[in-house]
Amino acid sequence: MQWQTNPYVIPMVVAGLISLINALVVAQRRGVAGSLPLLGMLLALSGWSFTYAFELASAKIEWQLFWAKIEYIGIVSIPTLYLLFTLEYAQHKKVFEGNKIYWVWFFSIATLLLVWTSGSHQLIWTEMSQKDGGGFLLLSLEYGIAFWVWLFYSYISFLIGSIVLIRRSLVSPPELKLQSYIIVLGAGISFVGNIIYLAGVSPIPDLDITPITLILSMIIYSIGLLRFGILDIMPIAGETILESLDDVVIVLDEGGRIAYINQAFDYYINDDAKVFIGKPASTLPIWDMLSKLIASHTMARGEVVMNIEGREPAYFHTHISTVRWKTQRLGKAIILEDITERRRAERSGLGRGDDTVLTSDAIPMIFVLRAQDEKIVEVNRSFILTLGYERKDVVGKSPLQLGLWNAYERGEFFQAFRGMGSVKNHALTLTNVRQEKAQYLLSAHRMEVQDGSYIVMMANLK
Repeated sequence: MQWQTNPYVIPMVVAGLISLINALVVAQRRGVAGSLPLLGMLLALSGWSFTYAFELASAKIEWQLFWAKIEYIGIVSIPTLYLLFTLEYAQHKKVFEGNKIYWVWFFSIATLLLVWTSGSHQLIWTEMSQKDGGGFLLLSLEYGIAFWVWLFYSYISFLIGSIVLIRRSLVSPPELKLQSYIIVLGAGISFVGNIIYLAGVSPIPDLDITPITLILSMIIYSIGLLRFGILDIMPIAGETILESLDDVVIVLDEGGRIAYINQAFDYYINDDAKVFIGKPASTLPIWDMLSKLIASHTMARGEVVMNIEGREPAYFHTHISTVRWKTQRLGKAIILEDITERRRAERSGLGRGDDTVLTSDAIPMIFVLRAQDEKIVEVNRSFILTLGYERKDVVGKSPLQLGLWNAYERGEFFQAFRGMGSVKNHALTLTNVRQEKAQYLLSAHRMEVQDGSYIVMMANLK
């Protein structure tokens, strides 16, 4: 194979190396939602850069065409992987049900086959030649109809993926908004470079500047991965957390219909609680007592009893709050904490025992840790109000980094947690933002979300 001197080989190699380094960083987070498509995309970008460097360094048109065909393994993969990454990262789970979404690979595979068989048709390239780029030869291509179909699919994939990320960012906290913008910006720079090349307005005709713009894209991705925690601070669907709670959660819309009810209610009705969704609240077997609390307007908390056929009555401590979006009232959220065991103990004269559940009238503080590194990924409003932290100062840090507990307290908790797989009413001292200490009862259990492991923790004052 005959080589030529081409100054653009070095930028291609640099882009490939940066992309490869980013891929190694992502590979350490394979259990996180979106990590596998992103890893594939970075490897495809790296392969494209390296093979384009070989094309630029080749002097003969036969070898340039050979490397151009190899390049397309990465080229056809990138739009599809970007689309799959954005959908998975934004947790559009329904899209992946039944695996129909993976039919998008049809366009990539079909285009790759047409590229590799281009000698027998002109669907991808209608004309292939070499042109002088200023002391070196560049491969010059004229494109056929199949290429433009592929290009249309590529741009549509980028557009859909970017819309998904932007829509997600509009309802995300600040640290997640920035992640989405970084991903869109990094991909957008390379797509702009591709448009400049195909429009024929590149400073050097027939030099594909798309891989060159990858250098800037890869630098942006590096900053996003290492500085702003892409794949470290991941959005967790609120419904997933609610489904994992032991307390019953019921959400009513303004019309009095049941908009949501979690699976904890299954235990009390010996059936699937989801059958109540969309039905009037009056169909709930506990509604007579709940309606009195709601109608009083003055009682956000109270106690209700649910009679269960064939079993002893269940007692619940109840918290009712209004669900709002900005200034608009959307409905009511009802949280039912089972206090049956406490009531039985009181009736039997045992008083408060070791198995007593959290007794504070306050809404429990809830915070979610990623099990892998103990970083906080979500907290509720009670956590912020009780401990005085700003959410932006909490998410992405561990309780130890915050000073929420010390190393000894952390060790005591995890020794109990790992021994049983969960803890209930673990006595613990927590420190607020003003360095004031208080005793809490802490309950925690492990939760698996999309191959990621999290620890959901609830605490009330002792």
